[in-house]
Amino acid sequence: MNVLLIICSLAAGHALFWAVVLFTLNKKQSNRLMGLLLIMLALRVGKSVTGIVVPGHLYFFSTIGVVSMAEIGPLLYLFTRSLFDSGFKLSAKDYFHFLPGLFVLMVMLTSQWQFLNISYYSFTTHLFFYLFLTWGYLLKNKEQFRPDDLKWKWANYILLGVSLIGITFVLQILFYHPIVYRLIIITAASLFYFLSWWAIPRAKLFMLESKKKSDENHIHEELGKRIKQLLKDEELFTDPNLTVTKLASRVKAPPYLVSKAINFYFEKSFSELLVNSRIKKAEQLLIADGNKTLTIEAIAYESGFNTLSAFYTAFKKINKITPAQFRDSHPLSSMRIA
Repeated sequence: MNVLLIICSLAAGHALFWAVVLFTLNKKQSNRLMGLLLIMLALRVGKSVTGIVVPGHLYFFSTIGVVSMAEIGPLLYLFTRSLFDSGFKLSAKDYFHFLPGLFVLMVMLTSQWQFLNISYYSFTTHLFFYLFLTWGYLLKNKEQFRPDDLKWKWANYILLGVSLIGITFVLQILFYHPIVYRLIIITAASLFYFLSWWAIPRAKLFMLESKKKSDENHIHEELGKRIKQLLKDEELFTDPNLTVTKLASRVKAPPYLVSKAINFYFEKSFSELLVNSRIKKAEQLLIADGNKTLTIEAIAYESGFNTLSAFYTAFKKINKITPAQFRDSHPLSSMRIA
């Protein structure tokens, strides 16, 4: 138990320290959500041992465990959305995701053990609902997000780690045994330290882009211009497998610097720039194809999209109409070239 307490303290303490760093680093939305996610994970994992080690307060720590578990799923989902959307801000409806946790907190403060077990079952299911929701969100937008390979890997590592922790929560319900508590803590500790090991060399992921004119921003601007010219002249965006790393090799610059230059110069993430460039290419093809000799699918692939569904989703998001409607409604689309 002493060894278990040490591991638990190290894991939870590391997560809380990391959360403080993310909160004090800047006001980036994804950092704030990641910090809250780490706090909730630390509370949930810490509860598994603290309630046993500190006698007489088991119900209190169990309540903390349930409430924190209720918030892990929503925070994971919202963090994933914010990571890939440079303009993401929490809307009023986003806060509804946190209401179940607040509700159960009020109920458990006024009740006793009879509500505890059903709460654990309910919020374990609740967590897996959000895990599936987040996995679905990433897979649905895979073609758009994957080119930004640093963020893509970061999101997948976090999601995979929380999924593994979620599995240990299920095992805790099915097998009430000390070995399961050890498994929860070891899994969480491994996750926290692995994420730190991976993220520290890639700290640029957590930085805001400064708009002040400086020598550094001059470098970003010059690199942004080179990228813009390269995308225009060679239409690199039509490569469906283009990533930040591949683009970086073309401009002979580190991937993190390319990503930062794109954020600074275009005021977009790499994935957003890629999708916008592909949609503009598709619009040109749709307008030029007045006789409809090209299928929508051919135009999608010609523009750099891997799948027709991803093309339709991106096109409707930007233009509010389908590609076919765009081609039919555009005046030039009905003109024949003499």
